[in-house]
Amino acid sequence: MDNINDYVRWVGGTGFEGRPFSRVDNIVLSQLCYLDLKDIPEMFEEGGTMTLRECVNSLTNLGYSIRKMAPDDSERFTSLVKICASSKRFGNLYISSFMDILNEDDSMQFSAMTFSPEKEGGWAFVAFRGTDCTIAGWKEDFMTSFMRTSAQKMAEDYVRSALHVFDTVLIGGHSKGGNLAVYSAAVLPDVLFDRVEHVYTNDGPGFCPEVLDLDLLKRINPKTTRIIPQFSIVGSLFAPEIDDCYIIKSDRQMMEQHELCSWGIDHGDLLIATDGLDPLAARINSGIDKWIYTVDIEERKRFINAFFDSISADGTQTLEEFNALGIKGWERVFRTVSGDKGFRLDAAALPDQLFLDGAGKKVTKSSLYRQFRRSDLAKGLAMILAGLLIFLIPEGFMFILVGLLLLAATVISITLTIKKMKKDSWNFQLHLVDATVSSALVATTVITFVKEGALFVMASGIFAALLFACSYNCMARAKKTHNRKFAVLLIIMSAVWAVSGIYILFAPENTLKVYMLIVGTLAICDGLIRVLKAYNVRHRWYIR
Repeated sequence: MDNINDYVRWVGGTGFEGRPFSRVDNIVLSQLCYLDLKDIPEMFEEGGTMTLRECVNSLTNLGYSIRKMAPDDSERFTSLVKICASSKRFGNLYISSFMDILNEDDSMQFSAMTFSPEKEGGWAFVAFRGTDCTIAGWKEDFMTSFMRTSAQKMAEDYVRSALHVFDTVLIGGHSKGGNLAVYSAAVLPDVLFDRVEHVYTNDGPGFCPEVLDLDLLKRINPKTTRIIPQFSIVGSLFAPEIDDCYIIKSDRQMMEQHELCSWGIDHGDLLIATDGLDPLAARINSGIDKWIYTVDIEERKRFINAFFDSISADGTQTLEEFNALGIKGWERVFRTVSGDKGFRLDAAALPDQLFLDGAGKKVTKSSLYRQFRRSDLAKGLAMILAGLLIFLIPEGFMFILVGLLLLAATVISITLTIKKMKKDSWNFQLHLVDATVSSALVATTVITFVKEGALFVMASGIFAALLFACSYNCMARAKKTHNRKFAVLLIIMSAVWAVSGIYILFAPENTLKVYMLIVGTLAICDGLIRVLKAYNVRHRWYIR
């Protein structure tokens, strides 16, 4: 598969007068925009103008290497810069108005440069860079879900300035740079907007409708091209409605397809992916968008500020510095998220939207569920009833129950998948993830019922997971109570639940009867404690 490096080798000898500017040229310049020019004083400090070839020669003469201002640095980027610099088509382009600004206090990261055949007049390509490895830059990306960012305002001013120097402009960028490209053009007044020839967003996210009037996007739609790889996540957040949209192949896997040097080129044009967006990426994008819309705009702001403040709490400024903290860094983030009830609910809603299409939240909204959650008496009686059932029902019925549940899950999964495919005219690609899950359930069900001993193994795994959940629940309740004796009792029960979970994973089948007696007793004890809590006015030994 050819990429943009191969494209430059192929067209590098032809100037723009012989071969007009193309959408692949946009990808090349959007990638060149990541070139670090801060070591060239004439460009960074003095705001001068140099050709790409002169910039590369200057870096070499000053003893600096060619660096990419992004966390996904690659050898292909270095090769691309050198090939472009030595070509007629790109090497002779002037680079001007280089900016690279980082303001941590304002959570703002902005970088841009302008490419043009002439120093002034004629046309120019305004390129906005995507996110670098700074925490401030990544925080700003997420801030687009609840506000207009400082980088977006700077992008508008940058394009206005370019139109004072050049007759017309093309605007493009990659990742956040694509978002800035679209925004900067969308908010221009008509007299300046008419001088924008075209806008390119390369796997760039869209806009939250609560933040930007979507009528502005309709205005620039005829002048805009959107290009994304098959596994597009960043570029599909709040996916902008752009008619001229292309999904192209990449020689990388999953999230690595975000890198421009991996995008496929076919005979000087985009290598279109005829099978469309990757089904898993589509599922993730749909889930994330739905999740964001379930959280009101003020809660988004509070969550994102708290999340990134916890990452940079000790002065951490870059992703590399945070990763160097190892598990300690993530523990800090986890404490922030788990320590706030609203954050816990927001975080729990994400997997619900990704995998259950929000069905879990619908259950939690039901009045019956809320009453059950608030009632320790109801939960206690339910645990006692469960314990008695474990005592009374035959041991073999437990495995039959697991088998029936597995069979029911398989039938429901297949039914829902067929309904979805029928609704979309039997387009298998759109529901590849659902079909894969259904196939896995079918295979698991068949193995469970056909292979000797498989049902026992499956049931053991499910019961062990339930027991570990009970262990965690007891430990969480122990942390909430101020009564030391009661806390010790819950910790002991937590340990017993955990040991029971481990035991069933390795226990032989002939010890199941004894095991069920132990679990039944634990369930009844747990239920009695919950009932006592419900009557804590009469039982003063328990203090919440």
